[in-house]
Amino acid sequence: MKNTLIASLLIFLLGNLCHLGLPWWGLAIIAALVGFGVRSHAWAMFFAAFLAGFSLWYAAAWMADHDNGGLLSAKVGQLFMGLGGSELMLVSGFLGALLAGLSALSGKFARNMFETKQSPRQRNYLQQRRRR
Repeated sequence: MKNTLIASLLIFLLGNLCHLGLPWWGLAIIAALVGFGVRSHAWAMFFAAFLAGFSLWYAAAWMADHDNGGLLSAKVGQLFMGLGGSELMLVSGFLGALLAGLSALSGKFARNMFETKQSPRQRNYLQQRRRR
């Protein structure tokens, strides 16, 4: 639980720094690095990054919508079959959540790939067959 909270906060804070000069896909790199660096279960890492990505992209969409008085979201909503501004912000948050969650999961699986060690008792099928 503690590592999950740390991962979520790291992704959120570093993602905020990402908005200062990196492109939108910088969140994917940040989430993958946090997923690689923080020890946690795969589902916990996914949901921590999902929560951080959603809150980060939803907050960015809300601030942009608030700055222009909702004019841009109303016009973009008309392009997408009449979606409202709040629905567009939810879609944006969900896309950011998926981006962060899947990236953190990729980082977690990359870590598992490097740290998995086979114990002497575990043998694959061919090694077991040769012993017989």
